Amino acid sequence: MRRSGSGSQGTPGTVRGAIRHRRVLRSAAAAVAGFAAVVAWTLMTGPAARAAAGACLLPRTAVHHSEGVDSRESDYARPAGDVKALMIFLSFPDAVPDLTPQEVVADHFPATSRFFAAASYGQFRLHVHPVTRWLRMPHPSTDYLINRDWDAADRTDYLRDALRVADPVVDFHGYDVVYLVADPDAPGVDSDATKVVNLAAPVTVDGNPLRRLVTVFERHPPDRNVLAHETGHVYDLPDLYYRPPAGSNADWDTHVGDWDLMGSQFGLAPEPFAWHKWKLGWLAPGQVGCVARTGVTYHDLTPDETPGGPKLVVVRTGPDQALAVEARTRTGNDATTCAEGVLVYRVRSDRESGDGPVDVMDGHPATSACPGTSVYPPLADAPLGVGESWAAPDGSTQVTVTGRAQDGTWTVRITQRLPRTAGARG
Repeated sequence: MRRSGSGSQGTPGTVRGAIRHRRVLRSAAAAVAGFAAVVAWTLMTGPAARAAAGACLLPRTAVHHSEGVDSRESDYARPAGDVKALMIFLSFPDAVPDLTPQEVVADHFPATSRFFAAASYGQFRLHVHPVTRWLRMPHPSTDYLINRDWDAADRTDYLRDALRVADPVVDFHGYDVVYLVADPDAPGVDSDATKVVNLAAPVTVDGNPLRRLVTVFERHPPDRNVLAHETGHVYDLPDLYYRPPAGSNADWDTHVGDWDLMGSQFGLAPEPFAWHKWKLGWLAPGQVGCVARTGVTYHDLTPDETPGGPKLVVVRTGPDQALAVEARTRTGNDATTCAEGVLVYRVRSDRESGDGPVDVMDGHPATSACPGTSVYPPLADAPLGVGESWAAPDGSTQVTVTGRAQDGTWTVRITQRLPRTAGARG
């Protein structure tokens, strides 16, 4: 199964592939110490159960696309308001395009814009502005040796040539996102090479500093949601799939399965996790609940796919770790989902993109679902239904779904204890 992703790249004209990240130091020691110090058993219900979300802000770390939410990397813009995207079409001397630029645009838009409009509850409006003709690259497509693990020097040559042929005829000023789209029928084009290229230093074109470029090598028609996946990288979302070693037959989708398009653009439930909506600024503070001490709390959750209401409960489990709880239903971007219910997943802000920053907890480990359509059937039925529970192996956390109201609101009970230790009794 083909996967797209984000990559790093030196400034055009160099062969460096380094990407610069600032380490933003935010200590969670006080919150964790306070958690460990509470040994009394408490019971809270209603509004008193909602602790300050600040206690659940995982720190952003130096890893690529960290899931930390206590701050933002300044190089990444917020996906908010009306955002202009430029789409440039590149042909090659060794092939005559069979498609028009308008046909290629229709492969991706308005579907990509609609996806984000729904996911952001109307807060992120992506507008594409396509160049209406093919621009000829100076070398045959086969000369660039395009492939998934593209050599940095060859990729630099491609980017340098693309900007050189585009600059005289394209005004880059005012665009937040730039898609470089190659002729999908050129012989040297490899669809596995579609990814976001992060520049070690921005390149200024027409007064616009470009820090990352989306290189698109998709076939026609393209993979479902592939451009939405790549656009997620533009806004600092990580790859959630596992990439097996070369020659391995291991599954790519063991971390999150169908849940969230950053795991798979083919997923049945591509709606972004509520955690990602929190990270991107699409959730207000009042829509996030926090559990940072022992006791029993009750929480209401409205579906991740619908606007309004509480969306996320976070259970702080360590300096760089938390459990996230949200409701998922068969609507909107998730109209094809295999199962509905309350989804529990672990988030780690110290794991980089592609190294398992998110793991979905399987609410039904003994069963699978939707074998003909799911990218990973063992997790297709992961959500909990009414009356069902999931418990952490160390006994520290239990999530129980206590009800679902007629208006679609789910109610969960979260029981938080001190974790069991080796040799503990009673």
